[in-house]
Amino acid sequence: MKSTLYILLVFLLLASCGQEDIAEKKNGYLQLGDVSVASSIVETIATRAVEEDLYIEITGGADFSVVYQPGQFPQGKLELAEGTYLLKAYNEASQTPDANAPCYYVEQEFAIEAEKVSYVTVQVPMVNVAIRLETLGEDLENFFSNPVLSFYTTDESVKTELHAGEVVYLDYTEGMTFTYTLSMTNTDNETFTTEPKTYGNEEGKMVNPGHCYTISYSLETPTLFRSEVIP
Repeated sequence: MKSTLYILLVFLLLASCGQEDIAEKKNGYLQLGDVSVASSIVETIATRAVEEDLYIEITGGADFSVVYQPGQFPQGKLELAEGTYLLKAYNEASQTPDANAPCYYVEQEFAIEAEKVSYVTVQVPMVNVAIRLETLGEDLENFFSNPVLSFYTTDESVKTELHAGEVVYLDYTEGMTFTYTLSMTNTDNETFTTEPKTYGNEEGKMVNPGHCYTISYSLETPTLFRSEVIP
């Protein structure tokens, strides 16, 4: 009798474990929609197919991690075990130190429920800052040439130079400002340098990631330059 009860208990225990194993193995599905890239440089939110230049990385739990190269993410449903996951979308420039290019990066959590489809859309923002020197207007072009913008952000000893039409990309930091001057050569081959100006230290004129700050110059009076920063 005792032996029969023992066998019955073992059977029930094994059956219970088997049911738990079945429950743990239930899967759901991820359906990734369009990936939208947001940047003021593009001026509008542009929808990009995943295959253009974005890497998609998915991690979950302690042992699940997968990275899809640009264009390799499945177009259909992706089967995953139920649970919570972290999706990262980024371009190569965001993973390259000092990359002089737009950097796109985002992290987004999503959940997978057993036998259900989770639809996920991702908007990937530009996370660095661009600074551009506009070409000279007609009022200056007739009298000056070779405009060179010199600016620095936090360290005055580390300066960057830009010629007209050039763009440089910088890593964004909280409370970021930039201080700039412009040098030009007049028709008598004399060099003029404007007084330093700082952008980002006034309310309503802050430096934010995802923006291209275009600096332009014009003549306010025959002897006075006027600069403008357009975010």
